[in-house]
Amino acid sequence: MILGVSLALLSAIAFGVSDFLGGFAAMRLRVVPTTAIIYLLSTFILAIMVALSDGAWSSASVLSGSAAGVFAIVGFLMFYAALAIGPMSLVSPLIAVLESVVPIAVAIVRGERLTFWSWVAVCLAVASGILISAQRGAGPARIRVRVRTVVLSVVAGISLGLSIVSLDFAPTESGLTSGLVESAVGLIVLAPLLALSSGSVRVRYVLSLLDTDVDRTRLPSPGRSRALGVTAGVLLGTANALLLLALRSRSLAVVSVLVNLYPLATIVLSRAALKERMAPVQTLGVMLALAATVLLALAQT
Repeated sequence: MILGVSLALLSAIAFGVSDFLGGFAAMRLRVVPTTAIIYLLSTFILAIMVALSDGAWSSASVLSGSAAGVFAIVGFLMFYAALAIGPMSLVSPLIAVLESVVPIAVAIVRGERLTFWSWVAVCLAVASGILISAQRGAGPARIRVRVRTVVLSVVAGISLGLSIVSLDFAPTESGLTSGLVESAVGLIVLAPLLALSSGSVRVRYVLSLLDTDVDRTRLPSPGRSRALGVTAGVLLGTANALLLLALRSRSLAVVSVLVNLYPLATIVLSRAALKERMAPVQTLGVMLALAATVLLALAQT
């Protein structure tokens, strides 16, 4: 019991720290190169996990992983773009709760009946999104959320949620194989984007729309930023490994709730390192988002 809880908490911390480092690196390196670095490292670690596990390959696992890969790469590009623009302490919980709402919405479309607590969670999620985006009464020292950030966060949350739904179609015996296909598809998409961005002015301009407009001279050097991206990728792969171990040693409900607290790590780091300050109404929104995420995790177990 203690081991499972510890592994789940470590996984949540690794996810949250990875998100912060990835978003911070994207400020300096730009979104597409940062995402490619993170994907490369996390895919490598996931490949090792697949080699050591007993997952079965099948056409169904490949198809579900491929669909998930398309949604996931769109989601992660928007995710790191939103984190880079910031504020991270608001973006992270907003995307997390949107990502959790999507599977519930799909369940409703399928005709499934939701529990009372599922509906409570959905209401909390809607309220949290409104409060996090609130601007009224925020002083000059407090952080403000741009419309661009909200749009990127919504697209990221929906896309990542759809990737989860796609993976749910994979056979149970497939293990991590569909997850590896998902990551591989992301790399396949990123490779031509990187190649075209170095040779095509038009592609470079389109991809630059994802990047933040902060003064990069005040950020870490490109070398240090690449190191942050590498660390983020390693942590993302490690978080997935810890999650797998936690699921094997503890109940799904407990693990889901604990892992879905990962935005807390991002919030703590963004407040400590970037000095982000939230208005009281935004703080309430973050608390509601975390509560909704936990309730949605319980509803899906």
